[in-house]
Amino acid sequence: MKSVMDARMLLVAVVACLAVSTTRAGQPDDDSEYRSSRSGMSSSATFRGGRARPTYKSASLVSEPETMPTPSPTPDEMLNPPDSDGMFEGPGDNTCSDCWSGGGQQRGLWYGSVDYLLMRPRLSQGIAEVRRNEVTTNGNLAPGTTTTTDESIQFPFKYQSAFRAALGYRLIDCGGDIQVAYWRLTGDAQVSDGPANTQTNNPFILGQLANNPGNGQSFSANTGVTANILDLDFSKCLSLGGPQGACDACFCPRWDLRWSAGVRFADISRFDNNVVSDANGNGVKFGSIDARFVGAGPRVGVQGRRYFGCKGLFSLYAKASQGLLIGDYRMSRSRSTPTDGEVSAQTLNQLDTFSRMVPVTDIEVGGTWQIAPYTFISAGYFLQCWWDLGQGETISGSSFGSSFGPLDTANILGFDGLFVRGEMLF
Repeated sequence: MKSVMDARMLLVAVVACLAVSTTRAGQPDDDSEYRSSRSGMSSSATFRGGRARPTYKSASLVSEPETMPTPSPTPDEMLNPPDSDGMFEGPGDNTCSDCWSGGGQQRGLWYGSVDYLLMRPRLSQGIAEVRRNEVTTNGNLAPGTTTTTDESIQFPFKYQSAFRAALGYRLIDCGGDIQVAYWRLTGDAQVSDGPANTQTNNPFILGQLANNPGNGQSFSANTGVTANILDLDFSKCLSLGGPQGACDACFCPRWDLRWSAGVRFADISRFDNNVVSDANGNGVKFGSIDARFVGAGPRVGVQGRRYFGCKGLFSLYAKASQGLLIGDYRMSRSRSTPTDGEVSAQTLNQLDTFSRMVPVTDIEVGGTWQIAPYTFISAGYFLQCWWDLGQGETISGSSFGSSFGPLDTANILGFDGLFVRGEMLF
């Protein structure tokens, strides 16, 4: 009887143990309460410096032990799969590509930009005429004293529209750019004065090429500058510094430094025409100057950029470059007087040809705003200086005789103005 009771008690203990085990199996396991942060990743991402940093959802409790579906990858994720740190390589921007090199399947990206330029030429000695006035004092103190004042009148260049366009290829794996840029800069101006009074010299007008109006005649001059510039450059980006805070989007540096080297081709021409007219407005004397420089040479440059904001979408930059072009400089000058009664027509021509080495300096400062992952807007101010390409002629007196006068070699042709640039990557 005792053996039967022991067997019953053992059977009851086994059944109770099995019931407890079945109850525990129906409860959710502690380790399965949270799903993986990577599988719960949001498809939205922010871009800075070209790299996209994914936004992770907070851990959420799961009411059932079923497996949560993995979200479908976005187009950027399919193009650039995540690397070891869970970061996705983005499409890049116009700044430091070292921030997003490696990990992606693309070796590079094409990009293009167009600049609207509001600029004007500046000639260091862009003299249109010299206006002379004489004043004679009459009084008790030093009567009959004559004071002569010569005033140089420069061509009044105003700001005019121009453009610059660029096409380039960005090497993602090495942080370098290959870019071709074309500039088209034009400007013109004119001056009118008279009638001249050669008897009292109020005023007495002196024009280029000794084209001086007589008594009662008027003087007018106009000039223009056209520059076609082509740049071919390779640039390399160097990262400086590191992340500044917990909200940095892609661990890109706050600064980057970019150096460049390449070659510049230039075709720059200018003209300076003047006319002396009689009281009826008919031209009686004409003068013309045409000059052209065609050359090429190397140039080097450097650019520094500083990023701002939590995501670094806005930045300020400054860059400068120096070039040295070698080419041919040709200048033709002509002065003519048409037939007037018994006076026969007269024409005097002179042609000068030089082999000239021209230094060129470029400076540009501005800011860039990344308005979309593939789109950028920049604005700023630029200056460009061409040494020994300005208006080299000088007005040194009222009578040149048969000579055109000496050339002034210390002359500068410059351009400066505002720019607005739109850039896209594709």
